[in-house]
Amino acid sequence: MDMQERKYKIKETFNNAAEGYDKPALRFFSAAAEHLANSMRFTGNEHVLDVGTGTGSVALACAQRLGAGHVTAIDLSDGMLAQAKVKAQERQLTNLDFLCLDMEASNYTDNLFDAACCGFGIFFLPDMEVGFKTIAKLVKPGGAIGISSFTGAVMEPLSQKFIERILTYGVTMPSLSWKRLDSVEKIRTLYQSARLERLHTQTYQVGYHLAGFEEWWDILWYSGFRGLLSQLSSSDLAHFRQAHQEETELLVDEQGIWLNVEILISVGYRPV
Repeated sequence: MDMQERKYKIKETFNNAAEGYDKPALRFFSAAAEHLANSMRFTGNEHVLDVGTGTGSVALACAQRLGAGHVTAIDLSDGMLAQAKVKAQERQLTNLDFLCLDMEASNYTDNLFDAACCGFGIFFLPDMEVGFKTIAKLVKPGGAIGISSFTGAVMEPLSQKFIERILTYGVTMPSLSWKRLDSVEKIRTLYQSARLERLHTQTYQVGYHLAGFEEWWDILWYSGFRGLLSQLSSSDLAHFRQAHQEETELLVDEQGIWLNVEILISVGYRPV
């Protein structure tokens, strides 16, 4: 798969998932966004670039902290951006713009922004190091570049049960993109490749108990897992759902089904 085909697949997957991306079952995105925005330590007047904004969780969290600043939020998925714009209107936030744009094909000049961030998106870039360097160059010397990623144990054991079962249907399993940045060491290597300094990475647990299988299905259907489910026929999808529900419900306790979402929040800086 070449670079353009990969980008198209990513755009298609997230366009399909956009309508349910903000369902309550996926509330870890907004919790993670708050941690990332806090870690950026804004003074309040910065112009911030949010790359791969999705439905705008990070952009909105940043905008709320920028009384005299502004957020430019970009994404490949117009479907996700439509949801982000609605959320901004509902919160009466006007200090941000949402643009359907491929960051690697933009005409932004170096040193244009005071800071940049990306929530759970850097690992989707076809050439992650090149893409990250491009983002870093857009930030002024001394500016912060912050990202969020998942640890290796994210959503276990639910995600592993899902993967093991769907593989029995002959589904083509691509490499799991988020595993490219699932440790402090991998993140440090990425930041060093962009010659950033003063890197700080903090681990947070933003998991919670799901009410039942329906919430787990919402996560599968309205996230990157959707691309795997879309490979099944209607009949196979129905059979898969039934079998997966039965094995998932074995994990229910008095509080529901625990969803482990351990995340890594990293911030580094351009040298002055």
